[in-house]
Amino acid sequence: MKKITNTSEQLAFLLACFLIIIAPLLYSGKGAYTKMLLESTGLALLGLSLLALPVFERVYKPIQLFLITSLALTSLYLLPIPESMWNTLPGRDFYHPVISWLQQQQVEPRLYFSLIPTESMFALLSLLAPLAIFLFTTSSSQARFKNLITVFLCLAAFEAALGLIQYASENPAFHFGIPPNGKSAQGTYLNRDHFAALMEMALPLTIALTLYTLGRKELHQHDASWVKLHETLIFGSLMLLILLAGIFTRSRAGVFLVLVGVLLSSIAFARHIGGRQSVGITTIFATIAIGTASSIGLIPVLNRFVGQDPLEDERWRIAQHTIEGIKSFFPLGSGPGTFPDVYRAFQPVEQMHFINNAHNDYLELLFDMGAAGAFIIVSFLLLYIYGWVKLWGKKWDRLHFLQIAAGISIFLILLHSFTDFNLHTPANMIVFALMCGIFFRKAEGEKHLSRKKTPPVSW
Repeated sequence: MKKITNTSEQLAFLLACFLIIIAPLLYSGKGAYTKMLLESTGLALLGLSLLALPVFERVYKPIQLFLITSLALTSLYLLPIPESMWNTLPGRDFYHPVISWLQQQQVEPRLYFSLIPTESMFALLSLLAPLAIFLFTTSSSQARFKNLITVFLCLAAFEAALGLIQYASENPAFHFGIPPNGKSAQGTYLNRDHFAALMEMALPLTIALTLYTLGRKELHQHDASWVKLHETLIFGSLMLLILLAGIFTRSRAGVFLVLVGVLLSSIAFARHIGGRQSVGITTIFATIAIGTASSIGLIPVLNRFVGQDPLEDERWRIAQHTIEGIKSFFPLGSGPGTFPDVYRAFQPVEQMHFINNAHNDYLELLFDMGAAGAFIIVSFLLLYIYGWVKLWGKKWDRLHFLQIAAGISIFLILLHSFTDFNLHTPANMIVFALMCGIFFRKAEGEKHLSRKKTPPVSW
């Protein structure tokens, strides 16, 4: 039985690595076939995680309740309802002529809480991979956990290196058929802003690992000094690579949040890397990083502000009409995943393009799910605060450094979500779930962990 469990966990680890690698590489997870691949893999990983890992012991009870409640609320939109009830739902008046016409054609439509149930089904299926990654990250053994983070950092390094090559060469061959977003780094992403979000999430982890290895006392021991020095150089180089790639995206929000990430990481780790000189080392690091970012990245970003008034950005008009839709469908919403189709009813004539997202994850969730969406947003923010409370007073070991860094990464994406739709991009949804898994992971020896003893792994 133990052998079967170990085999299942090994297979689950391979599936988790596959999701982490393949989602960004396949054009950030966009495309019907890619989504189907991610959802199938996510379903397999979810099943194996529930079978082989102590999920219910390693995930905090409030988080379990949040996940179950959120999935249940999303699933409710797929319930069929009678026409008499459907007619009373807010925002349905616009669709009554269509229902009447279908009935005249002797076609009896099946009505649901969601205006477009197939889109809501796809939205529900899109949660499989992020949910599976989150549960695996929180519940896997320490060795698997460490290796999964290593895989993610290798993926981030590849994407960052590719982005810098794209910026430096301007050769279309390095875009692999992806339309370039001007002279900028975008890796294998269709959108440079979403690529910048990937760099935002990876950067605090590399800063944490660099400063942790730099400040460890073992660094000054003769027998371990070379090993620790090599680790510091590796993580430091990776940090610089990701920092530069984030800057060269030339994304306004991306560059700003990269700077915020450097600043917050420096403040968080300044007093905990060992020695009286730690604050000075961290200050020097932060100054150099922010200075580099400012000198290289802010000029083209400021040029974008000068060339185009941000207040005239199309995002503001989309947000305005999205709010109209929220008011029309509140408190139920139009249904998960229905925004691209339903928004057309509120889209003005002068807005000629097809609007696939609200460019604001919060507004889009409120548009789709109304009061249930507001509940999900508020509940997650409360859980985020709960996560910080759980980390308070813990030993500053490597895991704690990583969890603080993941918390910063989550904060950066929550800020970025006000101006973009990163959490509606499959690759970034999966990476965000990984960050949440790191942030909410219980430390070894913490109360209510699995009864099965596992030997500690040296990091």
